[in-house]
Amino acid sequence: MIDTCVWTGHWGSLAIPGTPSDVIDSVTAVGATKILLSPLNGVWAHNLHAANAGVYAVAAADERVLAAPLLDPTLPTWIEQVQVAVDVGAPLVRWLPAYSGFALQSADEWARIVTEAQRILWVQTRLEDPRRQHPLGVVPDVDAAAVIDLARRHPDLAVVLGGATWKTVLDLAPAILSLPHCYADTSMVDGVDSALRLIDAGLETRLLYGSHAPLFMPLGAMARIVFDVDNETAHLILHENASTLLDCGR
Repeated sequence: MIDTCVWTGHWGSLAIPGTPSDVIDSVTAVGATKILLSPLNGVWAHNLHAANAGVYAVAAADERVLAAPLLDPTLPTWIEQVQVAVDVGAPLVRWLPAYSGFALQSADEWARIVTEAQRILWVQTRLEDPRRQHPLGVVPDVDAAAVIDLARRHPDLAVVLGGATWKTVLDLAPAILSLPHCYADTSMVDGVDSALRLIDAGLETRLLYGSHAPLFMPLGAMARIVFDVDNETAHLILHENASTLLDCGR
């Protein structure tokens, strides 16, 4: 079981058990055997790259963990950070356009750099429901359609639509399926029969299990997959799809 969306660190609006050991224990307790870990501490920082050192260290010390560094392509050091990700074997890098302040419509040159580095690009559309954010710190969702458009312009780049709601993923299902290396994660796919609706739309080979721990409870994330879908499809979402994708970033 591969958990593709796990975070460590602190979060201003919510007290969370965010130490690496707490987070790893919480997701492995429900069955995760491989974890893609990113640093929450960098999200609101002027230089989010500095926080990546923590997850690199955890990944080096724990074979269950793969570092998934946060990269801000608006910073002058970002190309150096892409090379760091390559050097340490991080298969996936995450962009946070809403926090870094850039538009995906203008990100083609940056996407080409990620493609040339043979990394997977995860574009996080949401970290926290806007309804739960402090009114002076509301961060709007990234337009999920713009993520798919980016993937369409870069067909050789493996792109993950991260943090999108089930309805958003469902609406974009035909576009996702039309692209050879486009995926979506399940971290925000909640609601009755939401996973089944995505499967009925043909997305069973394009969904990646993500718990969004520790911001969300991993038990709930796992349960909505194993309780709602058949064993074969659950295996695809919990393991096989991510395993296939990670081969693109090695």
